[in-house]
Amino acid sequence: MSEKEQHNDFETLCAGYVLDAITEEERKRFEKMLESADADQQALFQEMSEARDEMALAIDAPEPSDELFVDVLNRISGQPKQDAKVLPIWAYKAASALFLVGFLALALFTQQLSGTLEEREAIISDQMSTIIDNMDTITRLESEVEQKGELLAILESREINFVVMAGQEVNPDGYGKVIWDTENQRALLQLANLPAPPEDKDYQLWLIKDDQDPISAGVFNFDQPSTDLFFRVEQIQERPSELQNIFAVTLEPKGGMPQPTGDMFLAGSEN
Repeated sequence: MSEKEQHNDFETLCAGYVLDAITEEERKRFEKMLESADADQQALFQEMSEARDEMALAIDAPEPSDELFVDVLNRISGQPKQDAKVLPIWAYKAASALFLVGFLALALFTQQLSGTLEEREAIISDQMSTIIDNMDTITRLESEVEQKGELLAILESREINFVVMAGQEVNPDGYGKVIWDTENQRALLQLANLPAPPEDKDYQLWLIKDDQDPISAGVFNFDQPSTDLFFRVEQIQERPSELQNIFAVTLEPKGGMPQPTGDMFLAGSEN
């Protein structure tokens, strides 16, 4: 007998055993199988036994006699008592056995369905994580494409100024570059090797023309230390000075300041 056949035979005898509906020979055979049963078979036997006990506890009234059952049928049908046929007691036991087996099958199906749902939920969760990761990647790529498109548009302009900014005392390894389209008053800012600002701070870009007061060119923020970040400079509505143009980056309170107040991280003049 194969392992699968032995397992099915155990399940069949188990149902009859807990319901007391098998022969003495089958009973001895099952009890011998139970001695060497594996964990799943022992769990099945335990569940069936508990279900049988619960069903038994749920029935408080004593089992009616065959005569009483026949008398009730006679009263309902209006037939004389002697005309009614007495059903053998085994028929009622068989009906009860079928009901209990159905109950046990439903319990096992519910348990298996629960496990299946948990597995499906885990699979769906993994798929959702993959979708979110892919969406983040798509968003990042779209941003990179947009930045490159803006860079190309600026490089196509006839008047372009490049300003390289070096790291200052608070961050010597910092690096920055401003690609300034002076004709259309737009620019791109490249930052590298800068620490992420605190939650209550922003980096702020300044344009200093000659000896004039610094002019704010916008605030910038990022969550991770910058390695090679690009930002669109939208507030640089200025024409360059013919003498000197200096760009600088300082760390300022959230939202920026009218004039620089914080440490200077980058600074450089137009070549």
